[in-house]
Amino acid sequence: MKKVLLVAVAILMLGSVSFGQDVVPGLAAGSKALLFSFSGFSFVGAGTFDGGFGAKYYLSESMAIRGGIQFTSASVTNSANPPTGQSGIDGSQSATAIGVSGAVELHLGKGRVSPYLGGGVMFTTTSTEFKPIVTGVPPLTQTTTKNSNGGETINGTNYQGGTTFMVYGLAGFEFFLYKELSLAGEYRVGFASTSRKDQEFNNGTTTTTTKLGSSSVIGITSQGTLTLGVYF
Repeated sequence: MKKVLLVAVAILMLGSVSFGQDVVPGLAAGSKALLFSFSGFSFVGAGTFDGGFGAKYYLSESMAIRGGIQFTSASVTNSANPPTGQSGIDGSQSATAIGVSGAVELHLGKGRVSPYLGGGVMFTTTSTEFKPIVTGVPPLTQTTTKNSNGGETINGTNYQGGTTFMVYGLAGFEFFLYKELSLAGEYRVGFASTSRKDQEFNNGTTTTTTKLGSSSVIGITSQGTLTLGVYF
């Protein structure tokens, strides 16, 4: 909820510069826009980026289709700080995710604020890696765990290695700062199925693989996503 409130505040701040203007977008079949999204403002966190880009095309003045690519990268270094007389190797945690999505929007208004309903699909693949802090007398050996069973928590977010397919309904709104520029946010309700990637543990010489299975969930996702639309 905090992330959603941040998005709302950002929209109000950016929109205040044009409240005195008569902004009517005049959308019709053939209207199109480039989309740039930042999820939950997590991109301001140290070592974290969560955003994407895509495009939207209007089939009529009230129906649009869109597609996009999402990229997430998060990492943190854990300093070894070895005691006097010992050596150390810093530890680290990292996660990357790449996703593609497509959706249909049905707009319920034609004015400056345009609420919409719709539905879409999303496919995402995520990978994680963990290296522990090592201290002691050389030679030192550092292990590596990829796609750990418990995932990796970085900057307060837990990432789990796997591939996820989601089908969802959505409800949101689009606010036009100018005729050529808009901001949007939405909520999603959907079914998600995740197939976990195999956990791989390397002790420096050999790698042990553990299968982790799959899971599914139905629920409401607070996206906290700020999407900038540039119409042309």
